Formats: sequence, C-alpha cells, structure tokens
Amino acid sequence: MSIKTILVPIGGRKASMTALERAFVIAERFGAHIKAVHVMERAFDAVSFEFHLPAHLRGSVEESSEQSAKVQADEYREAFEDACSKANVTISDKPTSGTGVSAGWHQEFGHVEDVLVRHARLSDVVTVPQPVIASGPARRSPVGRAIEAMLCATGRPVLIDPPKCEIKQCNSVAIGWNESTEASRAVAMTMPWLTVMNRVTIIASRKRERGANELAEYLSWHDVKAEIAFLDSQGDSVGEAMLNICKSTSTGFLIVGGFSHSRARELLFGGVTRHLLAHSTIPTLMVH
Repeated sequence: MSIKTILVPIGGRKASMTALERAFVIAERFGAHIKAVHVMERAFDAVSFEFHLPAHLRGSVEESSEQSAKVQADEYREAFEDACSKANVTISDKPTSGTGVSAGWHQEFGHVEDVLVRHARLSDVVTVPQPVIASGPARRSPVGRAIEAMLCATGRPVLIDPPKCEIKQCNSVAIGWNESTEASRAVAMTMPWLTVMNRVTIIASRKRERGANELAEYLSWHDVKAEIAFLDSQGDSVGEAMLNICKSTSTGFLIVGGFSHSRARELLFGGVTRHLLAHSTIPTLMVH
C-alpha cells in the first residue's frame, strides 16, 4: 500500500488552504494526487424552513442561493489554482504518466457531510485544518459535523493540521499505542509513512509495556526500528503527556487511534481524542 490519493475539503475557513499546502508536502513524498473538494449548499440543504414558504418564494430563494454558492466556489477555485501555481503542482483530474504531484478540483451541490464522506472513502488520507472545539448543547458536535463524519464514517485516516505548525517534510513520528482496534488500524494504514521515517517512537503507558514491545517487534518486520517512551503516570492528562513526549523528542507528527471507548455519538470527542484535537501543535493523524 502507498499514499496515492489525498482528499482536502476546501471551504468554510481560510485554514483549509493551509491544509492544502500540507497536502502538497505529503503528496511530494509519495508522488500522490490531491483531490480538492468544495461542497456547495443550497439554501434548503441544511435547514427545513422551506415548507413555510410559498412555492414562488421558495424557488426565488433557492435560485439566489445557488448563484451565491457558485460565486463563492469560483473564489475558492481561484485560490486553489493560485496555490497549485505557487507550489508548481500540476492541475489534472486524471492520473499523470509521471511520478510528480498533481491536484484536481471538484465541486458539487449537496449536504457537506454526505459529499465529503463519499469522497473520503475512496481516498488514502484526508487532510483537514485543526477544528475549533465548541462547547454547547450535548447534541452538537464539538468538532463540526463534517470532521466528525469523516472521522467516524469513512474508515480512513484523517490528518488534523494545526494552524501554526511549520509546513515541511516530517522525518520523525510517534505512535500512541493502547492496544485498541483503532490504534492497530492506525498503524496498518500509516505503514507507508512509518517505513520512510528516520525515527519512530511508540508512546504507551507502563501497563502496556508488553504490547509496546510487541508492536516494536511487529514494526521490525517492516524494517521500521522503533523506540519506546512511557507515559508519566503522575500529573498530566494522557493527551497532554503524549504531546509533552512529542515535544521533548522533537517529533514531527503523531499517529493515534481515535475515541476507542464506546459511547453515545455526541460524546465521542472526549478524553484523549478531544485533547489532541484541541491542543496538538503538530500534525496528528487519527483513525477510527
């Protein structure tokens, strides 16, 4: 397996363009293709008040919203093309004959979560900007419905890109290891990264020492030499302790399995997952 297709949702926040720049760096390493997807929403895609409007007003509102969505899409597409030009990335919707980086633009009307999940399921990795963690009613997603859907419903790795992290090739990685199904899946899906790293660190608690050693042995069969760092059982939360280890070892990015505890959908993003989503200062790749 290799990394050959990278999905970058474009829209909503300017940070999505930074996530595109991060994708350029990943694509350069693997000779991959980037699919930039912008979802246009009509006035009634996300709300249900259309039933309270007369038919002639409903049509007028929908036509106006479509026109506005197309204008905004044109602005995003222009920004995408400018970014590709500056990065010397070939714009193409089809696989190129060479091994260089290419990127294609796709836009369509629909519900944001449904469209992005469909495209993410046929991508090797998704790159998104770090979400702004929201507080509010229990039924509201604290990370945003689109990111939640891509984490929960695609089975694909999602790379969370912090806004202030330097965009460059990473040569060191840490794996958060708790022996869960999600962590195992994360390791398997990121093997193309692990095999090209100069340094791999396994982060685990002391009670997972045997499992950490077994993971190191497994990685050695893939010619990946890994060292082990144990979490401090005192003081910091698990998420904070993991980030402290990454900082002390100058780790470039972090790989974890997301929210491995079963819980109601609206409570998925608690504990370690929520802390990393909110506070990680390095690219963090999550797999559910």
